[in-house]
Amino acid sequence: MVVVLAIVAAALFGASSVLMHTQARAAPAEHSLRPSLMVHLVQQPAWLAGIGAQIAGFGLLAVALEMGSLSLVQSIIPAGLLLALPLAARVSGKRLRRADWLAAAATVAGLAVALVIADPATGRSSPTAEGWVVLFAFTIVVSVGLIAGTRDIAGAPRAVALAVAAGLVLGLNAVVTKAAATHFKHGIGQGFASWETYALAVVGLTGLLLMQSAFQVGDIEWSLPTLTVVNPVLSIVVGLTLLDETVAASGAAYIPLVFSLAVTLWGVVALARSPALLAIHEQPVG
Repeated sequence: MVVVLAIVAAALFGASSVLMHTQARAAPAEHSLRPSLMVHLVQQPAWLAGIGAQIAGFGLLAVALEMGSLSLVQSIIPAGLLLALPLAARVSGKRLRRADWLAAAATVAGLAVALVIADPATGRSSPTAEGWVVLFAFTIVVSVGLIAGTRDIAGAPRAVALAVAAGLVLGLNAVVTKAAATHFKHGIGQGFASWETYALAVVGLTGLLLMQSAFQVGDIEWSLPTLTVVNPVLSIVVGLTLLDETVAASGAAYIPLVFSLAVTLWGVVALARSPALLAIHEQPVG
């Protein structure tokens, strides 16, 4: 059930990324990293459809995170590109290439093998107090550094930097979501009494703003692969280090595990760089 929920959530995220990117890319440059960017975007029907899909996916993600391990759920999220690609092909009018289908097959096969070998087990529902401090400090320091360090840089480097920052913040958001969902499992009162519930709104909106800014400042071929990879990688690291989650692999089993993860990574990057996905830049925005 956890895997099914995560897959559906990933599909919704994939659809929303295409719908939201077409609008964010067309927004005036002076709105980048400003609340005015969100004000502009909420007036665009296609972006609202994308945010609707994002919210629905987030709801399913929260349920999946409460039921399963952070490492398992977040490792499935990149599969959302499997829906983003045909949707982008429809929007752009481009045909999917043989290389696109190969990348899709590599993503599915690599992820399936990795999950079977690793078989992540659930640990803690949230980090310790010290763990939270480390996680928030790391995310804030690195994200601010990336944003400030590329302030005077345009194009791909800026897009990658903002996408890394967005990926880190959204990875943090997944950890906060899991903690908040666990509190709500024990009652609405306990859910609203937890600080994680309110942090969820702040972290989530910050991640959303960074994601839209990354889409806006550069081509999606740079921002989307970066965002898609950074988010689950941080989540998996946090799951294994701060949530005491474990994997079944040991000894020589790590060799096929690493190989399958490398295949998955190649597939994700190749999908995100498909001409069908890149061509949405050329489409007129309504």
